[in-house]
Amino acid sequence: MNGIEKIIQDKANMLRLQYNLGNYCGRSIFDIIEKLEIENNNPLLFRLPFKNDELAGFVGYKNNIFTIYTNTNKTLGYEIFTAAHEIYHIIENGLVVKEQVIIQESFSKEQEEKTESSEILADIFAAELLMPEKDIKKEYHRLINKYGLSSADESIIVMLQQIYFVEYKAVTKRLREIGAENYDEGTEYKLNQILLQKNGLVQHTKRLGYSNDLNEPSKTKVYLPRVILTMIEENYKSSLTSYDDLTVLFNYAGSDPEDFGYEENEELTDVAKELEAKLGSDRFGKK
Repeated sequence: MNGIEKIIQDKANMLRLQYNLGNYCGRSIFDIIEKLEIENNNPLLFRLPFKNDELAGFVGYKNNIFTIYTNTNKTLGYEIFTAAHEIYHIIENGLVVKEQVIIQESFSKEQEEKTESSEILADIFAAELLMPEKDIKKEYHRLINKYGLSSADESIIVMLQQIYFVEYKAVTKRLREIGAENYDEGTEYKLNQILLQKNGLVQHTKRLGYSNDLNEPSKTKVYLPRVILTMIEENYKSSLTSYDDLTVLFNYAGSDPEDFGYEENEELTDVAKELEAKLGSDRFGKK
């Protein structure tokens, strides 16, 4: 491990201590984002199905608030790692995020190198935050000793995946990065072959008695920040927002009002009832 990597890992561990996250924060990473305090504000989290499946996530800044977006078309395990990755950007690259009002389609060579370096550091941060080196080494040794193995097999990886609540490939990469016993690039390559088999990981996970939630896209296709949903609800209750307004608003997120507990009120206003009587229609205003 070089000096920069050590600094980044220390930052992840400092965040863990600051917010009392413990060693297994993968399960609560989305809640953690909205509890962070950055410049006296909590970041907003949007989990949406992106039209561009090549994009896993990104960050933004508007009205003095940082925002994290993640792609729910990715597997839940992948999305969790992306969320941790983006936390690094809003904590360590805040000034860059603020300045980058427009997402650039192309970069100069110097910009590409800086971007690539930043992404690598964000991955190091996310890996340490979700799978602390000391803890995963301990769990790795515990499991291979328990099952009488000299090195990890696919079952060990799945077990570690469930402990830290990340994607399968994140675990195989992490074990190589930390120099786990009897584990090298060849081991990583061999263990990743299960991902090339149709339903290989899914079936193996089932046989071990685990859910495949981490290996599939999130069951939560759309998640909007609680603070925004609260404001929407207050405006709707106060009749400042109509059901049609809700439809337009939620359509921007690829969803409907019903997805968030709203039902269309078919009760007509007095004006509508008068118009209905004049028109002689009992279907006016109804679907």
